[in-house]
Parts: sequence; C-alpha cells; structure tokens
Amino acid sequence: MKAFLRRFGLLFVVAGVVILAYSEFQKLESNALLVWSGGLIVGGLLLYIIMSTIIEK
Repeated sequence: MKAFLRRFGLLFVVAGVVILAYSEFQKLESNALLVWSGGLIVGGLLLYIIMSTIIEK
C-alpha cells in the first residue's frame, strides 16, 4: 500500500499526458484542455515529490 501511495502522483501525470495527447490529436482549438492537462501534470509531480518524502520517513 505504501508503494502505491508513493506513486499516486504519477497517476495524475499520466492523466494529464493523456488529455494533452487527446487535445493534440483531435486538433482542438480550446485552451481549457491545455490548462487542465498542465495542472494535472504539475500537480501530479508535486504530489509525487511530497508523498515520496512523507512516506520515506
């Protein structure tokens, strides 16, 4: 369970990359998906760093 929680942020990063790829392949003109995907990627990286330092102790 600890291993899953340490890597929980990576799920958000992958979700952000999937949304970014979807918006690119569909040639969407809206920036809303870009903002969501960027937020998920940055938030996932921060969550990964925070959770890995908390659980490591």
